Amino acid sequence: MVLINTESWRQAGGGSTFHFIPLINFQNPGDKRPNRTHYSVDPNGNQLYVSSGPAWFVIPYFIYEIFGLPNVPIYIQIINLVFNLVSVIVFFRLLDILISSDKKDKYLLIVSGCFFFMFSPCTLWYFGNGYINIGIQMPFIISFFLLIVPMLQSAENITAKKLFFLGLLTLLLVYFDWLILAICFIIGLYLLFKIKKQPKYFQVIFSLGLSSVVGVALLFFQFASHTGWQDIATYWSQRFGTRSFANSGGDSFLQLARYLIQNFITAYLPVLIFLTCMFIWVITKKIKISFTKTEKIFLGLYTASIVFYNFTLFEWSSDHEYSIIPWSILFSYLAIKFIPFFTKKQLYILTIVFFIATMSQYYFINRPGKISREGTPYISFKNFGDSLKQVPLDYQIFTDLKQDPMVEYYGGRNITTIENIDSAKSYMKKWNVTKAVWVEHDNLDFKKASVIR
Repeated sequence: MVLINTESWRQAGGGSTFHFIPLINFQNPGDKRPNRTHYSVDPNGNQLYVSSGPAWFVIPYFIYEIFGLPNVPIYIQIINLVFNLVSVIVFFRLLDILISSDKKDKYLLIVSGCFFFMFSPCTLWYFGNGYINIGIQMPFIISFFLLIVPMLQSAENITAKKLFFLGLLTLLLVYFDWLILAICFIIGLYLLFKIKKQPKYFQVIFSLGLSSVVGVALLFFQFASHTGWQDIATYWSQRFGTRSFANSGGDSFLQLARYLIQNFITAYLPVLIFLTCMFIWVITKKIKISFTKTEKIFLGLYTASIVFYNFTLFEWSSDHEYSIIPWSILFSYLAIKFIPFFTKKQLYILTIVFFIATMSQYYFINRPGKISREGTPYISFKNFGDSLKQVPLDYQIFTDLKQDPMVEYYGGRNITTIENIDSAKSYMKKWNVTKAVWVEHDNLDFKKASVIR
């Protein structure tokens, strides 16, 4: 998706042409959307992506432009790894603040936390090949807590300078994703109960509230500057209606919950097994685990924030595994609370076993080699995309293949998914499409492209 947008912006003369609003179509005449009345399509037939802030599109675009890089995946993978590195560094710093200095083997615990964070299948994928806004926002989310935790410890730590940077960071995070709004809401509620004893906390509430409102407003006006405020208001309203807890998309609440649980299993199974076993052991042995006041504040607010976030966007969370990336911080932190119960030798064994387990799960899901776990050759997406290059640029492409950004990226063309050729003819008649082809295939095995008459 990001590479398609980068190419589309380049074809149009630069991202400024669209006020840096992400697109999911190329600029070829046959790739424009004929349904100009749809709220996500601009008057020129460009399909917009304004479900969240565009930072994850804008950042690679500027890096590609500044360094004159070809529009290929390797550089996004490198960008992703840089965000991975920064996430680990700031997480190390956050653990340093949360774990008291008198704690025995403090830095062993910190390194263990970073290890659990780095080597969960979820982190390995979404900070490697699976570039996504929820992932690259994590170093900023962690930095946000680095800044606000001392203020929550004591109102004496609140200064104008810190409030300024806190507001600036909140403003920036709105440009990535909506998670920061959930965090600000939860922290704001918490601080309301502390204002009576510490009136200074009103400054924090005001800073978070103002930054959130300004951030959303700036984002709204950026999007509306290209397509109009009514279209963006309709888009956001429609998307929230389909992606929130209010909509099941045809599935029951229990079915969506099952999908969400499945996401947790595919993303964090090894650490979840470890936590489950340790909790059972602690309860059975009646061992008490202590948390400092600072730990309780952080864990309580962070847990409430991500639960609120994923529940509010429940349908979306059940549909996208990457929605639970923020849980990596919570699981990693909880895991290190059990490290003191292990001897050095046992800890070495645990580290090896966990590493083997998480890498085994990762490579079971993402099988290395030429063929995927489902039996489809990885090269199929490129081969199918390359076959689409024979279609004239002013012809719209119809097929019953599920829309796949990988195929579209390699083909440099967009696909309109439709049931059959008769439905394609009806679509052409309805939207006055005069040039189109129907692509026949056998599960990513390209057969032929026939002109629809």
